[in-house]
Amino acid sequence: TDTEISRLIGADYFNGSVLPCDNETSPGNWMVYCSGRLLQAVMAVKLYPDSKTFVDQPMKANLTGEVIISEFNHRFPGPIEKISKEEVADFVNEFFDKEGLELDVCELPDWIPRPSSISQIQDPTYQAFAQRLHFIWIQLCRKMKPEVKTDQERFSLLYVPHQFIIPGGRFREFYYWDAYWIIRGLLGSQLYSTARNMIRNFAYIIDKHGFIPNGGRVYYLRRSQPPFFAPMVYDYYMATQDVQFVNDMIPAIEKEYQFWSKRRSVNVTVEDVMNETLHMFQYRTEAQTPRPESFREDVLSAENFEGRKRKQFFKDIGSAAESGWDFSSRWFKDGGNLSSIETTNIVPVDLNAFLCYNMNIMQFFYQLTGNPIKHMEWSTRLRNFRDAFTKVFYVPARKGWYDYNLRAKTHNTDFFPSNAAPLFAQCYDPMNSQLAVDVYNQMETSGAFAMPGGVPTSLHKNTHQQWDYPNGWSPLNHMIIEGLRKSINPTLQQKAFILAKKWLETNVMTFNASNAMWEKYDVKEPDAKLATGGEYEVQAGFGWTNGAALDLILTYSDRLKYSGPLLQSLISDTTSSSDPPSTTPITSSSTYFGFSHSFLLPCTIIVALLL
Repeated sequence: TDTEISRLIGADYFNGSVLPCDNETSPGNWMVYCSGRLLQAVMAVKLYPDSKTFVDQPMKANLTGEVIISEFNHRFPGPIEKISKEEVADFVNEFFDKEGLELDVCELPDWIPRPSSISQIQDPTYQAFAQRLHFIWIQLCRKMKPEVKTDQERFSLLYVPHQFIIPGGRFREFYYWDAYWIIRGLLGSQLYSTARNMIRNFAYIIDKHGFIPNGGRVYYLRRSQPPFFAPMVYDYYMATQDVQFVNDMIPAIEKEYQFWSKRRSVNVTVEDVMNETLHMFQYRTEAQTPRPESFREDVLSAENFEGRKRKQFFKDIGSAAESGWDFSSRWFKDGGNLSSIETTNIVPVDLNAFLCYNMNIMQFFYQLTGNPIKHMEWSTRLRNFRDAFTKVFYVPARKGWYDYNLRAKTHNTDFFPSNAAPLFAQCYDPMNSQLAVDVYNQMETSGAFAMPGGVPTSLHKNTHQQWDYPNGWSPLNHMIIEGLRKSINPTLQQKAFILAKKWLETNVMTFNASNAMWEKYDVKEPDAKLATGGEYEVQAGFGWTNGAALDLILTYSDRLKYSGPLLQSLISDTTSSSDPPSTTPITSSSTYFGFSHSFLLPCTIIVALLL
């Protein structure tokens, strides 16, 4: 509407100048993809339903950002509100190619049609399901076209040297914490080279940028995501026993840790006898502007803010995106509305647990590779941090770990799966099994385990955010299950199995109904309903959902027994070891449950890749 357009162009969202995507001095491509009048014009006229579409489009050959911006300013010197949607569309079509064309499908170098790991699954339904998930890796494999390396300024895509697995749908590049569960699944599929190449890509990115961004685009270079690089290397080592690879990756793990320590740390004063000030970590992007891939959404959400408050709102929005939970009542001051977001006032229990896990992995790696001095250094750091972690996050009266709010000087004791992150990361004394039991009991009492489809992301209703009730996400369900499984308490290990079975049945039933895996599910529904909420339609693919499901099936391969409705079609579709299961060809206009997606390849392409 005209009112929306005026809000989108009526304020200086770039602090008076062009905002770079990173800290480099060369303008490169960020003047197109991160800021400026062209980006504002595209978003003001709502050229595409999804804001991400434009910032994913490559510039046409022999063009640069400087040339395009100069031409745009020459053609449209006047106010942005005077430019029509047709004029913007004509300009974009003249100077940009279609999104996604800078990537090619690829062959998996280590492809095994029927891995022995899957053959060992006892239940026929779960074996058939795992086999179908295994073939999805073919559909999600991507590699960079040569011009992305030789002409990088034409692309928003960040170049990496090796092929990788994408999440799927609109997420057509690599993503950071998604890759952890993707790699878990690849290891279960015995695709060790593919997993190793994904890890090597991240090492390349750390070396180039000093950290791993949210995803593989220049517009993500202002924020990271939960730090799972060290756990990726650890899981790869556990699957392969490749000590040399660990040794090769240690410098990158150290460098990434320095990013979090120097650019995402915060001091927390614990009000106890000592009044200690402890060094913790936060999600806290440096950007104070709209996210380029969600520019329109962010600006319209900020309509009631001005000046510093508007900049802080954008900073809190970006910081929540850095957490991976974009968005959730977990970050809202009032527990319900995005306008009350205060991510940078919160010291998150999960981020600190993950970095505690990083420390534990590093002390193990240095022992493994024969460096006693560094082993001692990281062991001491781990021991001290575990003590500090308990002081900051553990609430004895509520028998659990909870986010700490710097403004309110109190904890948020509502249920969120992030409260279980210390179990997953083992950032507690594992001998204290009663502590783990207490944490489980608190979550069970809250009603978090009562849903038929899995564990919800919160119990806050009617926020219409995708990281809230009733949506369940694979990484969070997997993390809770793994945290309980790692406990030395046999009762909790059994509880983990029960939760895994519930989550997997949701995955199986939805796959049987739609022939697709999805990024999230509505866990309050027993009949596998897709999730809703957030800034975009639910996406199919889906990398981390596949990986988490495969990992859980293989973890419990000797115990799982499918107890849902008969799924004979799923079993019968699993054909001989040399051919993939039948898959309905899906184009960009095809839909399941009313949601469009374009990640699947036609069967003919899959067969060609196998030959």
